[in-house]
Amino acid sequence: MTDRARRATRAARAGLGRLQDVSGEGLVPPLELASVRAYAGLAALDRGMEGRDAYRRYGTETVVLLEEEIAALECAGDEPPLARATASGQAALLLAVTLLLAPRRRRVIVVRPCYGSSDALIAGPLGALGVQLTTVDLPSPAEGDHAQLVAKVLGDDVAAVVAEVVTNPLMGVVDIPAIAAATHAAGASLVVDSTLATPFLFQPFAHGADVVFHSLTKHLSGHSDVLGGIVLVRPDVEAAGWLDGYARLMGIGLGPFDAWLTLRGLRTAALRIERGSENAATLARRLAAAPGVRAVHYPGSRGGADEERAARLLPDGRGPMFSLELDGGVDAASAFVQRLDGVRLAPSLGDVATTVSHPALSSHRSLSREQRAALGITDGLVRVSTGIEPIDSLCAEFAAALGGTM
Repeated sequence: MTDRARRATRAARAGLGRLQDVSGEGLVPPLELASVRAYAGLAALDRGMEGRDAYRRYGTETVVLLEEEIAALECAGDEPPLARATASGQAALLLAVTLLLAPRRRRVIVVRPCYGSSDALIAGPLGALGVQLTTVDLPSPAEGDHAQLVAKVLGDDVAAVVAEVVTNPLMGVVDIPAIAAATHAAGASLVVDSTLATPFLFQPFAHGADVVFHSLTKHLSGHSDVLGGIVLVRPDVEAAGWLDGYARLMGIGLGPFDAWLTLRGLRTAALRIERGSENAATLARRLAAAPGVRAVHYPGSRGGADEERAARLLPDGRGPMFSLELDGGVDAASAFVQRLDGVRLAPSLGDVATTVSHPALSSHRSLSREQRAALGITDGLVRVSTGIEPIDSLCAEFAAALGGTM
């Protein structure tokens, strides 16, 4: 069985395991809602406090089950990474960075473009606590040497480099292996946001990542009814030793119902990602030649080094995401989303159905227009998260929104 088939099979059976009771058991994983457990005596309490289910802040059976499933999907060796589910993707990034900070290493490098709240978290709340942010802006059309750009700002005061596999919202492919090598040469750790890629399309630990995080809100849960995140740490990384302690103390654990819903979504995730990736590839290709479309941003679409990285790092598919830049700025973007019939405008991604968003007004609204322009994020940019609808339906809807031709 190939690794791809193994991950898809594991996901489809998420939370089920082997049948333990010959008399039968539920085909759906149980939902453990208790916030605290009671014990018969001190000895039992002592044992319970060393586990995960004594108090909901430490975790519950449902949360632990989800962590184990995603750790298995992200496993790149003999031993799976350690995992802790969190209340959001932002909480996952906060936990990841906090794990890696040290007295002499108080600087964090963020590779951009990226999700707008990632660098804002480090510059804002963490910045108020003395953490320094350095940004590395990848050139457009992303032809630069990514490792060299990061290496220029590395130093012995850097705790971590944070990078996405596929940049949000311009869908450039980041050379994670090269950045990992440069980061490790400086004694720092690489944190990879693999939300857009998912474990089904990219394995960060196999390419040098020390810490990986996902927003569970997006593709892994896949139904726009979950808010959550997860942090995974390679077992041989020093920070793995205090992952559990930090997660408990920070009180940012995922609730059991969100964990249960994510397990449900995870069972169809491989199929959703596969279908969404096929739809995105077709839509991106057709929209590239449509009137009124200035540019389409899709992994590898810039050609050259971007195409080489996409072919090398994303051989199983380039994901369900792309962006289109419309002539006419915000007015054109507004008219476009108004004319979409059935495709909803929403400030997130990863739903089972196709959605669109406007980065300038949502994910990157904290940046000034000039800051967004420097990153290539214009007011006419619309990000598309493709779902599982038949491609003919999607093409017809997008063509109608563009005036009837595509």
